[in-house]
Amino acid sequence: MPLASTGARRRRLFAWVALAGSGTVGVGNVVEGVITGGVDALDVWPFAVAGFAVGELLTGHGRERAARTAQAVASVLLAVVGLWTGGAAVRTLALGRGADWLDLAVGVLGTLYVAVAAALIADRFRGRRTPAGV
Repeated sequence: MPLASTGARRRRLFAWVALAGSGTVGVGNVVEGVITGGVDALDVWPFAVAGFAVGELLTGHGRERAARTAQAVASVLLAVVGLWTGGAAVRTLALGRGADWLDLAVGVLGTLYVAVAAALIADRFRGRRTPAGV
């Protein structure tokens, strides 16, 4: 097995650090939410970071299909967290109560993430079609 380049080693080290840190923070957030009586959407976002880190680690080991699956799951989780947080903030704002601006910003970013992903998926499928008569 050939030696990995310095950049690849740094990426792999960063992925391990991100996986350990986000996994620890994510589990801590969920445990705290269960103890205090409610898990918030922002409590599960570290698991999206962990999913992206797992995807990077799997890519380094040549497991491309598993890496794409891990990154797809992380992307869906990131979109769900953004939309869930933003939806709750918009609902409280519409009811006339004060909303947390961070939650609104996360909702906007989640909506943009979903819109860009949908555009990329539509473009990919559009590129697969062949024009009529060709």
